[in-house]
Amino acid sequence: MDDALRPAHLGCYGYKKKTSPNIDKLAEDGVMFRNLTATASHTLPPVISLVTGLSSATHGVVSQKSFAKWLSATPAESPIHVMEKNGILVDGEMVLRWHPLGFRRDTRGEDMEKYFSDHRNEQWFFYAEPYPTHLPYNPPEEYFKMFLEPGLTPDEETLKKLSIVRSRLIVHPSGKISKLQAGEKDALPDNNTDESHKRSFGIVDLTEKEKPFITALYDGEVKVFDDMVGRWVRKLKELGIFDDTLIIITSDHGEELMERGHVGHCSCNLSGTLYEESIKVPLIMHLPGKLPAGKVIEEQIAQMDIMPTIFELLGLKLTTPHEGKSLLALINGRVRDFRPFVFSETMPAGWQALDSDEREVWSVRTNDAKLIIKTRFFSDDFEYEFYDLRKDPGELNNCYDVDSPICRKLSHKLIEYINWARTNRCEAQTQNA
Repeated sequence: MDDALRPAHLGCYGYKKKTSPNIDKLAEDGVMFRNLTATASHTLPPVISLVTGLSSATHGVVSQKSFAKWLSATPAESPIHVMEKNGILVDGEMVLRWHPLGFRRDTRGEDMEKYFSDHRNEQWFFYAEPYPTHLPYNPPEEYFKMFLEPGLTPDEETLKKLSIVRSRLIVHPSGKISKLQAGEKDALPDNNTDESHKRSFGIVDLTEKEKPFITALYDGEVKVFDDMVGRWVRKLKELGIFDDTLIIITSDHGEELMERGHVGHCSCNLSGTLYEESIKVPLIMHLPGKLPAGKVIEEQIAQMDIMPTIFELLGLKLTTPHEGKSLLALINGRVRDFRPFVFSETMPAGWQALDSDEREVWSVRTNDAKLIIKTRFFSDDFEYEFYDLRKDPGELNNCYDVDSPICRKLSHKLIEYINWARTNRCEAQTQNA
């Protein structure tokens, strides 16, 4: 699960630059989903949804405050615990921050290929969470140059701005302030984070002039991740276990690359949204013999559908509460209209939202359209946006019409979802009290 990996920058999703030959090969020989929508546009809620199979409306872990309560509560049984009970070895990289999900050991710093060798005769589930495509974007210089347009050279002003993008975790426009800058307590200290991803900030107002250089940096980082995938695949083949290994490539959320005038996602640019570039993520599943080769799924799905799919492929019953549905019926053509509505939510500043920040953004998406509501905690003062994704894939023209049947339908669906989420969170607060 490469953090902040945009499907639009992978060859198998139509990107013209050669950023992802190894991932493309997995897609060619496996199943690729074109419409996976993230639970949120920052890391926390999607990870919980992906592992538990629950919506963010149900699990409610959407902010630093709710995360701190989740860490201190008695952990509920999760799919990870069920795997362990069934004799499956569970490990991961960058996972102890999610320890209530059942992760007990972090292999960070260990050799991934050695892990495969050491456990080649065991059944294992390994959750890797690398960070190449997360800010800062600082690939090897040859990878940066590889994706620059011929003859394009940054001037001195651009180099100064790029130095911030290449060295800071939080890169936001002027006039905003992060939790880090405000000195507010962080629920997840980064003591064990690698040096390049320790929390740091830079303030920079970017222009279209910087866009091609930022894109080249990001593409270079996609290539860094693809190289990792290539090494892992080669090792699995060398060990003779490639054909018996389910490989899943996905991400937690998308990434803005100047579509709205800034880079990153809400926890990095403090201006986060629920537009497609922020919440559309890749999903590729590869397992010879059990999953068809070259299958492309256009129907939209949710992150909470991934874990039920893993369990069905394992032949195990998912006994923990979950709202996700196995994707195998969809893959095998046994169902249509698999998930007519997918919901997302975020705070505009994500993990870096100030304690006083009460802004919320919610969305409901169909295969063809999206409705967005901007509001504040427990407020009924809603600001609406509606986009026809067929005619306006870049979501540039808000055509919300209170009298439109589709707007009324999606408004009803989304407000119902918001009220359900708010009720769940009120009940959780009462129980904690």
